[in-house]
Amino acid sequence: MVSQFRKSPLAIFVTSFVSLTASASLSAQQTEQEAHEHEDTEVIVVTASPLNRTALESAQPISVMAGDELREQHAHTLGESLAQEPGVNATHFAGVASSPIIRGLDGPRVKITQNGLDSGDVSRGSPDHAVTTETSVAEQIEIFRGPATLLYGSGAIGGVVNVVDNRIAQELTGGAQGFYGTKFDSASNLREGTVGFTGDHKNTVWHFDAFKRRSDDYQVPEFTNDEGETTDEIENSFIDAQGANIGVSYIFDSGYLGASYGRLEQQYGIPGHAHGEDEHSEDEPAGADEHTEAGPYADMWQNRIQVHGGWVNPFNSIERVELRYGFTDYQHQEIEDGAPSTTFTNNQHELRLTANHEALYGWEGAFGYHYFDQEQEAFGEEAYTPNSSTTKHGLFWLLERKFDNLNWQLGARVEDVDVNDYSFTPVSASVGFTYPLVEGMQLSTNLSHAQRAPSANELLSNGAHLATQTYEIGLAYAVHEEAEHVYHIEPAEVAPEVEMSNNIDVGIHLDYNKFHMDWNVFYNRVNDFVYGAFTNINSVDLELEDEHGDAHGDEGELGGEHDHDHDDGLPVISYVQRDVDLYGYELSTRYEFNDQWQLHGFSDYVRAKVRDGGENLPRIPSQRIGAELRYSADRWETKLGYTWYNKQTYVAALEEQTASFGLLNAQFNWFPQALAKQNISVYVKADNLTDELGYVHSSFLKEDAPMRGRNFSIGIRGEF
Repeated sequence: MVSQFRKSPLAIFVTSFVSLTASASLSAQQTEQEAHEHEDTEVIVVTASPLNRTALESAQPISVMAGDELREQHAHTLGESLAQEPGVNATHFAGVASSPIIRGLDGPRVKITQNGLDSGDVSRGSPDHAVTTETSVAEQIEIFRGPATLLYGSGAIGGVVNVVDNRIAQELTGGAQGFYGTKFDSASNLREGTVGFTGDHKNTVWHFDAFKRRSDDYQVPEFTNDEGETTDEIENSFIDAQGANIGVSYIFDSGYLGASYGRLEQQYGIPGHAHGEDEHSEDEPAGADEHTEAGPYADMWQNRIQVHGGWVNPFNSIERVELRYGFTDYQHQEIEDGAPSTTFTNNQHELRLTANHEALYGWEGAFGYHYFDQEQEAFGEEAYTPNSSTTKHGLFWLLERKFDNLNWQLGARVEDVDVNDYSFTPVSASVGFTYPLVEGMQLSTNLSHAQRAPSANELLSNGAHLATQTYEIGLAYAVHEEAEHVYHIEPAEVAPEVEMSNNIDVGIHLDYNKFHMDWNVFYNRVNDFVYGAFTNINSVDLELEDEHGDAHGDEGELGGEHDHDHDDGLPVISYVQRDVDLYGYELSTRYEFNDQWQLHGFSDYVRAKVRDGGENLPRIPSQRIGAELRYSADRWETKLGYTWYNKQTYVAALEEQTASFGLLNAQFNWFPQALAKQNISVYVKADNLTDELGYVHSSFLKEDAPMRGRNFSIGIRGEF
């Protein structure tokens, strides 16, 4: 059957445009492009910084993924696309909604932005909610490790991932240019197409890009899940997604002004609690989606409008003013038995105004105002949080000055945050420097104090969350034992506090003739850290009040329509605040034997534990060590790599240890001379060649959805 999603006007338009444009581009005569460059570069400007720094010039650890590296690592989810970056892991929600984890932190502590503005989804609140950024049409992805709260606010206490595209151009392109591509794989029967175009017309620059992606349930090595079933396929892990963006910019002598509109649509399975055939409704409407038979799935869409503007020297002492505004209208429905069971919506406005000022006593800098307004609603069977309204006002100031070879970087931010009836005033500040110790060796150090207001989910959750197979209770509530196996939920007597992080980063960058290395170590001391701690309580033992104020057991609440798969109840997670320590390192190296042969290596590690009791925090990624041998010729290159995931023995209460495993990968890239005019790149990859069974410790679905098995993929990318 054909789903309603695939019948949508956007689906028809994107499918037609991708196929027609790609075929037309293949036959058109194009301007010859520069030859493919094999060498890595460090001159990419980080767009998320108003001071126009490169990653190497920043005291805070930053890396940029762009060019061929981005095309090779691109996956459906942002988390899987970045999962091989040192210090970055993925929540791995069966590959359908995977988000980045930075140094063991995820969710509301990692800010996801599109061109500097919040992604506008609800992915920060639940691992089964997909991030709405799209990497297949991106130009680069910027990764800030550690607190980046000065520009982005308290939601960036763990880091920032900024996805950059060209939907709003800041300068004339000098003609027409574009790209097209396609990708296929064997483990999930992936089919993907992308296309983009940017062109000038007088003083305006027009942009269009689109993608379409479909994949089936993915294959894994044979394993036995936590329900005792043996399988080699992750049921209900399909993906159906498409999106398009259009933008226009007007370029004038002293700046630019532009706007864009984007539409994203996704359907994807929610593995982990699929229904049996006998549980389907006999009255299921004709024409229901074919995936309904596999279990519940998400049906998500987003409309996004952005306005960007920049003016050079608009006033005395002001060198540049940058305006960014975004509006997002978002809906996420969870479909069961062909009908919506739960609906999440988000309407969001965001404004950032930044001004670069002339040097003050030798200090260059930028100051600004940041406004954020979010209205989230949830209704239906699994609406485990009430409707929430979040408003933020922030003021920030960044400064930089060089004293001979010592480059100092300072910053501060004060913020006012209101979440329903709760108010917070987070304050953040940082000081750092970069210093070349000797030729080819640079030291960077950054000290930061960052504060974060708890999110709406952390404050107000009170209900069953079947995506994580738990019952969640927020900071606003406390659980009291009334009798043996009888617990009552009441308003908490202690008010929630802001989370306070004191973080130090020390990095060494080596750049010699044949050897290159980046090594960062960090220590993060966090007071009143908010996390969901597993309790010994089962949800059937909770005594809840109905709408009339009468108390009753939870069996009626969860044993009926609300919980199809857990008649015995759900484990209860209670959000708590504890003082914790997080520390670890990221290491990346490269050794060049000669012009053709290179050996790359990386490793990362994070340790996270409660300070006063020594308990481990839950779902912390294990240590990784990887190596890759590369050979580069004139028009092709090949890679062979192996990544070892260490056994995770530092586990939280009621959490199981995760066994170690290793993945062997190979890749072949070809840049055919006959198609040099279109700068064609062909990527052929073989992942997990030994078909190793790997469980991801950071995943809520660890026992139900391991990493995919042996997978062969091919991708083609062309430019004109």
